[in-house]
Amino acid sequence: MRQFLGCWLAVLGAFAASNALAQQGLEIRIPAQAFGELPNPAAPDYARESAWAALPWRLDAADVVAERGPFGDRQATAGVDVFYIHPTTYRDIDYWNQPLDKETTNAWTDESVIARQAAIFNACCRVFAPRYRQATAAAVYAPPERKPLAAYEFAWGDVRAAFLHYMQHWNQGRPFILVGHSQGASHIERWFNEFGASAYRRQLVAAYAVGIGFTAGSLRQMAGGVPVCTTPTQTGCLVSWNTFDAAGDPSTFIRSTQARHAARFGSSEGNEILCINPLTFEATQPQASASQNLGSLPARAGVGLAATLQAGVSLPATEPGRIAARCEGGVLRVEGVPREGYAIVPLPGGMLHFNDFDLFYANIRANAVARSAAFKAAAPR
Repeated sequence: MRQFLGCWLAVLGAFAASNALAQQGLEIRIPAQAFGELPNPAAPDYARESAWAALPWRLDAADVVAERGPFGDRQATAGVDVFYIHPTTYRDIDYWNQPLDKETTNAWTDESVIARQAAIFNACCRVFAPRYRQATAAAVYAPPERKPLAAYEFAWGDVRAAFLHYMQHWNQGRPFILVGHSQGASHIERWFNEFGASAYRRQLVAAYAVGIGFTAGSLRQMAGGVPVCTTPTQTGCLVSWNTFDAAGDPSTFIRSTQARHAARFGSSEGNEILCINPLTFEATQPQASASQNLGSLPARAGVGLAATLQAGVSLPATEPGRIAARCEGGVLRVEGVPREGYAIVPLPGGMLHFNDFDLFYANIRANAVARSAAFKAAAPR
């Protein structure tokens, strides 16, 4: 886990140095004390529903769907589950890890990523999404003497506990998909290292680990080898991408990812960065035209999630055919990104880290349905 986290922290830390995050209103301070010198928030009890951002038997942010989409919320009849690990949404510096009674953070988590990432998978699967004592965003920029990596190790303890509670109480032998973005994707890497050789691996449909640079060599090392999802219906594999505007410069991300690979393995061999195009999910089709984009998800201005759920209002209708994408040099370059009506947050180098899912919403949704069906069809009866 430390190797992937180190790469991710180095890359985003380099981006922060340009002050572009401050220009986006995302300037982040660093806790005055090192990890371990501040108190830890109270631990979650995953037997309590309040410790979960999404559960399939209750109304929550993972139940929303895009207007006029081909699939509805099918959790009630789904034969596959999703265990979703959300990215960093905690930005305070009172603690290194989020207190789970921080309602403003929980509300933002639900509105920004549970509804716009986790809910993508409610057409194929029951959605389970734990709240966890995530590392604060400040850990990205903190110097080593503040021990920021320890905050991620601490967060993994909660993710691990939530996963084991899910498996012991709710899974009942069902196949499942792992989904994680950014910090959440780093916890998927840890999952493979801890559980990748266990019986749980046989139930894994696929892992969508997005927003971190996985190299070919690191995947070969994880859990004795994790295959790449090279076709849209391959199972037991991992898919990943990192989104950049076509006019951007991803060189900082690429150099940092490959430098970390060299430091870890002592060689540049196997330093190719994984990129599977989420418009095709086909390794032999790294380029896709806008016509292959089934639908990008706009923002819905002026309507909060609570009002959306209470009124039974869906997410906005997706807009097909607007955005093209191609894998090039280990990153996903996109063309045609709209600047109006979308929650676009460009980072230095043209990185569209915060939009790794919503630009490809309908394609990811359809692929999860197809991949789940393929797993079920191949399962022994």
